Amino acid sequence: MLKMFRKSFWIPYENGDVYPTVSIAHIEIEKYCIKNGHKYSFVSDDEVEIDGKVYEIYRGCEVRGNYGIKCTEK
Repeated sequence: MLKMFRKSFWIPYENGDVYPTVSIAHIEIEKYCIKNGHKYSFVSDDEVEIDGKVYEIYRGCEVRGNYGIKCTEK
């Protein structure tokens, strides 16, 4: 059985040395969506719907010594 890879993307996070709380993650995702013209709504603390697709929000993933915010399609 072939496993399909999920689509995911990183949200630019300016203050990467500080752990992104739920509210920080939501603010950064909102800024990203507005800047790029995407429609969005938060389904829960850890899920966001962007342009009709639901993404899981991963906070605190360490990338090159910094924290990050990653959205992965469900």
